Amino acid sequence: MDSQQKKALVFVSAGLGDAILLVPLVKLLRENKFAVTALVTTRMPLEELLESTGLFDQLILARTKTGKAWLALKEYHNFNLALVNYFAATRSNLFLAKRMATRVHTNRIPDKAGKRLTHGLVYLQPKKDIHDAEQNVLLAGKGSMDIKAEHMRLTIPNRNTLNLQEGYIILQISAIHNKQEYKNWGVPHWIRFLKLCKDSFPKLRFVMLGDQTETSLGAEVMAAGIGNTENQMGKTNIREAWEAIEKSQLFIGVDGGLMHLAVAAGKPTLTLWGPSSPILYGYERINPEMHRVVSLNLPCAPCSAWISPNTTRFPSPEACPLRECLSTLSPEQVFGEFTTFVKKHALV
Repeated sequence: MDSQQKKALVFVSAGLGDAILLVPLVKLLRENKFAVTALVTTRMPLEELLESTGLFDQLILARTKTGKAWLALKEYHNFNLALVNYFAATRSNLFLAKRMATRVHTNRIPDKAGKRLTHGLVYLQPKKDIHDAEQNVLLAGKGSMDIKAEHMRLTIPNRNTLNLQEGYIILQISAIHNKQEYKNWGVPHWIRFLKLCKDSFPKLRFVMLGDQTETSLGAEVMAAGIGNTENQMGKTNIREAWEAIEKSQLFIGVDGGLMHLAVAAGKPTLTLWGPSSPILYGYERINPEMHRVVSLNLPCAPCSAWISPNTTRFPSPEACPLRECLSTLSPEQVFGEFTTFVKKHALV
């Protein structure tokens, strides 16, 4: 990097989806002549994907306390600006940001932060009813930006490592490493949906993607013997998942990292929403021609959101024993939405 160039440090501290949602912010920083460094504190192996985007001048890994302590000394005030979004804004990350940069922007002050930590931080108030990518853009301090499809797009060289015949649909049946089950529709529903697809559109093929924690769910689907689905769950890394998505025709699934990856690849998406917020994380409002949100829109939703969650019925999705927002969404309803969507995109 040019020693005279302004330098920005962007914390990447959560999952795949959160990293993709930082893309418009990084593009804005580059437009404003910043050299951009990604500081990766998440343990998710995102570095190969981040490097391949061409958006970052360098990546720094800081996954341990020792590594962070070393950076706090080695990179002291080496950056003009550090940007720490809601999920990255832990006390340790904010301390590190203050050590590494002369100016720190964040949209969250963690509990028990203390005056010593918060002194000098620039707190930028999040806004209600805007997309999470736009929340991240606000961190730049340049005001809001109307997020468009091109702001989310990534261009990543294809390595052609997967032996997949083109013409398939990506299917994501589970999210967040199967840790947040309230986001999942349920395997029986997916099996019924796939059977409806097989009966009406026998030529359509689906490829399931997911990680090692979700392989048992994929095995359940395959045990149904429907015959229109290939199981790649647990068989691809993130870069290979990108390749599979890029070669696909469209994406159908739940709110998760692969959905955001599909949007970054410019693919149409049809996604099922329950407790999480399609306003905050979905893409239909950004590009209704390319993206469709399927939701029952129950009066208690969305109860899962980092800003203004609906807690009128339960304080969190984990506290809800019924999860009717997804459990009562029928395969027939989803198949009806899917039929309209694939016809719109001339896939049947």
